[in-house]
Amino acid sequence: MAVENSSIFLGSGATMTLVPELDFYFKAEGTSTTDIQIETTNAVQFQLVPNLYVGCTLDFYNASDSGNYTSSHTITANDHDTFTITPAISEAVASGDEFVLRAYGAPCPAPDSSNAGSGKTRLHADNWLGLIETASFPNIEVEMKQLNLSLGGTRNFTHQYKGIETASGGNLALVCNQVTWLYYALGKCTELTVANAVTSEHPTSYHVGTHGGMYFHNTSATSHIDEGPFIYRANSVSGGTHLVPPLLFTVDDTVGDLDAIPTNNGHIVATGGFITYKFEETNSAHLPSFALEYSLTKDVANNFQADQDSDAEDINFVRVARGNRVNTLTMTANENEEVKMTLDLNTRAVTPIPQTLASPSTGYESRGGQTVNNDLFNFTNEPTHLEPFFFSDGTISVYGQQFLKITNFTLTINNNLQDKRFIGAGNKSIKEGIPAQRTYEIALTALVTDDKLFTELLNQDENNDTAQSIDLVFTKDSGESFTLAFDDYFTSANTWTVPEDKGAITVEATLMPRTLTNCTTTTHWVLQG
Repeated sequence: MAVENSSIFLGSGATMTLVPELDFYFKAEGTSTTDIQIETTNAVQFQLVPNLYVGCTLDFYNASDSGNYTSSHTITANDHDTFTITPAISEAVASGDEFVLRAYGAPCPAPDSSNAGSGKTRLHADNWLGLIETASFPNIEVEMKQLNLSLGGTRNFTHQYKGIETASGGNLALVCNQVTWLYYALGKCTELTVANAVTSEHPTSYHVGTHGGMYFHNTSATSHIDEGPFIYRANSVSGGTHLVPPLLFTVDDTVGDLDAIPTNNGHIVATGGFITYKFEETNSAHLPSFALEYSLTKDVANNFQADQDSDAEDINFVRVARGNRVNTLTMTANENEEVKMTLDLNTRAVTPIPQTLASPSTGYESRGGQTVNNDLFNFTNEPTHLEPFFFSDGTISVYGQQFLKITNFTLTINNNLQDKRFIGAGNKSIKEGIPAQRTYEIALTALVTDDKLFTELLNQDENNDTAQSIDLVFTKDSGESFTLAFDDYFTSANTWTVPEDKGAITVEATLMPRTLTNCTTTTHWVLQG
């Protein structure tokens, strides 16, 4: 196709979707200790985007040693089916040895359009983000270096070059029809319960489901891992049944432990089919992450596909922001409004998707191959699923009682992520966001009914009575709900108004809890990890 310099990218062709970052299991095809090829029998349908996984970590499990963990390695390059790693594996590698591509910064690949390794390359990017008000895709800032090299002859700089690249500015502002985003801010999902699980349906192997469009989760409590994968999808595109991601052998190797989740046309059924998640704080140096795919197309009818034109400017332009961790999550519940949530992101890197791919030669397909919005994963036309939580749906208790008429409420969770760069990452654009001090802050405005908040401001003793937790409970008529509870808190500030119009007295207060004691949500939303 000829270059399209006369055409302008419009918002009608712009889509931002989520790509889960999940531990990805595969077996090796060859015996190289530095170039690890994905098996061509069972995982051939997963075609990798070249060099998308630079800086990620690959774990080696030696099959000759009962499949035990052996070593970890940094990916310095990848093509469509092979990872180049450093340092080299210190012992012999055999075909069938097992590897796990760690989740952080590693967008999950999806089966190609042929389900046989000969179709278009895809990421698992058909995931709807939800009720988005505004979104900012992370941008790249490039450090410029200018030097004189101690050479005269001109007043201009003698030499300049580009330094490190930093991705920043990612932000999602959502209306809350579901709150599983709290998982990314807190770090762990410790329990997952599916109503009416189909115990007669199981995957047939670690990489194949029974039929397309089904979801599976492990019902064995001893196999649950706090950062997923929690739920596996049987690929429904082009009639495929490949599991995405393949079952993680370290915990999900018994296919009979995985039961199906009841669905209707690929969506969780409205009545009695909800999933209940329990989230908790993580205190490690790791937080779960996700990727964002931002695709621009001048031809929506072109199925958001690259056309393999070698010209620099083309029909499609796709970027992937990978390794997004939640730096700050802010939840607001204001009088007469929906509950809203804003996520400020720390991004590991932004990578453009090449228009031309050497193998397969059929190019890249954005949105996971889904051309119709209604077919995006987790998108639903069920009104109760799309309905947001409203301020009026909630109850808020402080000091063990609902003693205030609260009109505005804001919860801020801050992970204080710190950017770090390490030797051996293989690319100057790769960084990591390392969690530091976690803080919670709750701000509220209320009509005054007594002097409790003022007396608590002067109280020198921290409130650690579990019977007086700060409790937030929101529900929908459909049965969906979420609950948050905090302990160990002070009232750190409050301001009392003197109204000139003789109206209601209001107080603006700030509470500083130290500990999250409960975060539970019952929802239609499928969180893979």
